[in-house]
Amino acid sequence: MYKDFKKILSLFIVTLIIMTITPSSKFKADTNIAGNGRLLVGYWHNFDNGAGIVKIRDVDPAWDVINVSFGETYSDRAVVELHPVYNEKEFIADIDYVQSKGKKVVLSLGGAEGTIQIPTDAAREKFMTSLTGLIDKYGFDGIDIDLEGGSGMILQPGDTDLKNPITPQIVNFIKIIKALVAKYGDDFIISMAPELSYVQGGNTGYATNWGAYLPLIDAVRNELDYLQVQHYNCGGNMALDGVTYNQGTADFQVAMVEMLLQGFQTRASKNSFFAPLKQEQVVIGVPASQKGTLNPNSGYIPPTEMLKALNYLIKGQSYGGSYKMIGEKYPNLRGIMAWSINWDNVNNKEFVKSYRPFFDSLSPIVPERPSLKAASIKASTVSNKNYSLTIDVPAYNTAISYELFEDGKSIATGTLTSGLTSNQVVKRDFINKSYGTYNYSVTVKDTAGVAVTSANCVVEVKEVEVPSIQEWQPGVSYKIGDKVTYQSKTYECIFTHTSNIAWIPGTVPTLWKQL
Repeated sequence: MYKDFKKILSLFIVTLIIMTITPSSKFKADTNIAGNGRLLVGYWHNFDNGAGIVKIRDVDPAWDVINVSFGETYSDRAVVELHPVYNEKEFIADIDYVQSKGKKVVLSLGGAEGTIQIPTDAAREKFMTSLTGLIDKYGFDGIDIDLEGGSGMILQPGDTDLKNPITPQIVNFIKIIKALVAKYGDDFIISMAPELSYVQGGNTGYATNWGAYLPLIDAVRNELDYLQVQHYNCGGNMALDGVTYNQGTADFQVAMVEMLLQGFQTRASKNSFFAPLKQEQVVIGVPASQKGTLNPNSGYIPPTEMLKALNYLIKGQSYGGSYKMIGEKYPNLRGIMAWSINWDNVNNKEFVKSYRPFFDSLSPIVPERPSLKAASIKASTVSNKNYSLTIDVPAYNTAISYELFEDGKSIATGTLTSGLTSNQVVKRDFINKSYGTYNYSVTVKDTAGVAVTSANCVVEVKEVEVPSIQEWQPGVSYKIGDKVTYQSKTYECIFTHTSNIAWIPGTVPTLWKQL
């Protein structure tokens, strides 16, 4: 955000892939003044860049979360400082005032021009001491991580395992976030506002800034209240359908959000799947006006276009766009973020006037609760008597175990993790199976012993008929790779041609190769 504008010979092998971790309990519906759990998040300028200075108490009450921008470091790069743009006592009193009205005031760290570097344990300790000092002094309700550019979240060379990062900056921020929540409790807000390349960009690259926030997000998804990726100043990005969509369009908004809600494969070399976030953990970041971007073509989206995307995402009401959602709808989508409160004021408050009524009209967020759900089972294509079975256990499931049956006989059991926010996948490989037809099913059970069984999956292992090799004949069109016999010898065609009596196999080496 810019101040200036701003994946043997034994019968089977088992693999259990757990796609996420235990769900968080951090969602608080009362964060929103309207009481339905939806959020309008706005960045507040602690500087004057032409958008004017707005005192905290004068921020339009339509905003739910006010992100004070920014906590920054100076020569030390680890000690966070904040110098209010107006009288400090009045600033503190204003924070108290808006909090008394149900608003949340969060300290945003970094920004496009802010540099925070935490490469060592010592730097982390200095950072934590300074940050908690600011939180206590000003009474902030949480922090927002908005590190951008080359001095922010940058994957170091060799950091290619999404679930086991080694970049010191990332490792230290994981520790910092967990320590903050341990100190201040679950009500302490943890949000992030990365640029798009740091998150969805991980599907095209996993190095430097590309995908750099993903290991951080994944490691603290229990602590994370919401992620508000900046859908601007990014050009475009490839979506789950393999198509690249451009910023500033409804298709782009829908496609980028669904990547977070469906999960996606990254270019990391290990643990490369980024598991879905919960719907209530996703906030869409857009500019409040064209002036809030790098230039007029940097991702501003008119409210009429943005509302098309929101209606499709939340209500499943298609606007006939190019991108087709995988999910039917995402009714618990948390809200929308703007850069910035100040730029919205300059733009006749178009943002709050357009989106506050929309989000207030929605039903309250009701996070999905776990229940016992049947698994599904699919078989791969049989090849040389080998195949695999994939057992898919739905998300938000109370199942704690599974049992796989072949022709009614139990052949394998395993444990499951109850309550995950994404599917659990169990894969079994079958090697050198005997010819025959096999019927498979899988049963899952909860802690009470209640069981549900999947539909049958039928696999047929049969001998593959090998076509006989025909005798060579003249007047036949042969293509490269075709095989023939001639005078008890076998030949392979190496040049496409129509045969004649002069081109007999064994006499024309440019056409036929003896096997």
